[in-house]
Amino acid sequence: MSLRPVELEQVVAEVGARLTGAVAQKAWCPLPRLAYLELRVPGRSILLCLCAEGDLSRVSVAEERFPTPGEPAPFQRWLRQELTGFKLQGARFLEAERVVAFDFEREEVRRRLILEVGAPGGLLLLSDNGRVLMLSGEGFAQRRSLHPGATWTPPEPPPPEAREKARLQPSRLVPQDTDALPYAQAAERLLGARDKASRSETIRRRLAQPYRARLKRASRTLEKVRAEAARGPDAERHRELGELLAQNLYRLKRGVTEAVLTAYTEEGVKEVRVTLDPKRGPKEEADWHFHQYRRLLRGVAQARHREAELAREVAHAQQALAQLERMDDAALLSQAEVLQLPSGGEASQAGRPFKEYVGHGGARIWVGRGAEDNDALTFKVARPWHLWLHARGVPGSHVVLPLEKGQEVAQEALLDAAHLALHHSGAKGEPRGEVSYVPAKFVRKVKGGAPGQVSFTREKTFVVRMEPERLERLLKSRHAEPPAP
Repeated sequence: MSLRPVELEQVVAEVGARLTGAVAQKAWCPLPRLAYLELRVPGRSILLCLCAEGDLSRVSVAEERFPTPGEPAPFQRWLRQELTGFKLQGARFLEAERVVAFDFEREEVRRRLILEVGAPGGLLLLSDNGRVLMLSGEGFAQRRSLHPGATWTPPEPPPPEAREKARLQPSRLVPQDTDALPYAQAAERLLGARDKASRSETIRRRLAQPYRARLKRASRTLEKVRAEAARGPDAERHRELGELLAQNLYRLKRGVTEAVLTAYTEEGVKEVRVTLDPKRGPKEEADWHFHQYRRLLRGVAQARHREAELAREVAHAQQALAQLERMDDAALLSQAEVLQLPSGGEASQAGRPFKEYVGHGGARIWVGRGAEDNDALTFKVARPWHLWLHARGVPGSHVVLPLEKGQEVAQEALLDAAHLALHHSGAKGEPRGEVSYVPAKFVRKVKGGAPGQVSFTREKTFVVRMEPERLERLLKSRHAEPPAP
């Protein structure tokens, strides 16, 4: 459902006619195939959206931009370095190749921004001699055999029949007279909401992957554990047989395989046929049944304890999934950092700089894996409004509570995160400790300091008395680690 050729032609012609001379003030590249340029015209700023994302591909004017997750992409830094202060000189749509080109100039220095909307789709920034300065798009460089320094050539056009068929499709854009750029804004109305919904659903799916995997695994294990917990009658049967054999040792001889013994029960006198192992003597047979009784009894007790743990784990996963289903687009887009993480379930978590635990109410808690990973978690993954925690006065892991923007932290979730901060610090094993917490935007890297060394301001500190049951629950909530290679 990307913009059709006739629609791209309408939008690009409008941008070239109405925005020529506009000055590029800011640039963003929140995702590999999505970029925004803030262009200043007299009296107002225009947010130009350039998207090469499959059926969301478009050139449009947006009211708001997609949030930038974590550390800015290299392409964003190049856009800001190379285009800030440059004036737009024109825009062209190369219909055959499905390419949109924007020309910029400042003090006789020229730059060209290319949007390739066909498969595989991507963004390129070119020098004045047509060489690639930087490009963006997952797998785009490999599939187009391009790299910084290479000379850019347009992609191969599709067959004439396909081009003609695409050309005959009518425009769906509905311009409004009150808009500054009617066609460009109509393009955003056509695809912008769908883009937001699509990315929100992707975020929801990625957030739900580990919980669904855990729920499936825990539910499968729970069935087996419940079967083990139900073996109480088997244990009781061994006890009864052991007592019956012990009462009739004088009647039994080694080598027999079966005996009929009289049992006095509450229901009356019963003849019980007992199978015997000919290799065991009468007392050994009785002792074997008592041993089986004790073994099964221990197994039942352990299974019941494990059953309760698994039931809590299932409940936590179900609660987290229900919470994700209730989240609206705005709340999901505030978690946009997951789009930068590998997909594919729990096995992909090896690439993360943090371990993830599940706290009260399904709250996610991220704990840095090491010194360098602490830096990555705090300065690349965490958003400014996420809550950052650290054990006070001792070395330890950085801990992040990824809250939604404007969300108040729940007291129980804060206590959970504080327990993990102390457990993953030099205070591990101590009955109590102090924990500081602050929004991540107030944490700064110490200039020239070692990895993980930071300073922070506006922190709050509180004393935590360690609760073993709480810590045990948190540690068991951690996503499964992939097997070692």
